[in-house]
Amino acid sequence: MNKQVLKVFKALSDETRVDIIRRIIGKREVPCQKLSNKFDLSQPTLSHHFNKLIDANILKVKKEGTNHFYSIDNKFLNRLGINIAKVIGKN
Repeated sequence: MNKQVLKVFKALSDETRVDIIRRIIGKREVPCQKLSNKFDLSQPTLSHHFNKLIDANILKVKKEGTNHFYSIDNKFLNRLGINIAKVIGKN
C-alpha cells in the first residue's frame, strides 16, 4: 500500500482529528479561531492535531498575518483515491 495512504489513515486514527475534518468538510476554508472554539483542548494540543493533518496532506493551511485558515486538500486525497467524506462517515 502507498505510504501516503497509510499516513492519511494514521492521521485519521484519532477521534479529535476526525472531528476537525467533520467541521471543515464541505466548506471552502475555516479560520483556526473558529475551529479552536469548538474544542476544549489547549492551544498546543490543537496545534499538534492540525499539524498531523497537514503533514498527512489532509489539510491545507493558508496564513494571513497571524490568522490561519484550514481547508481539505481534496485534490491530493482524490489522487490517492480517497473520498474523505465517505471515510469519516459524512456524506
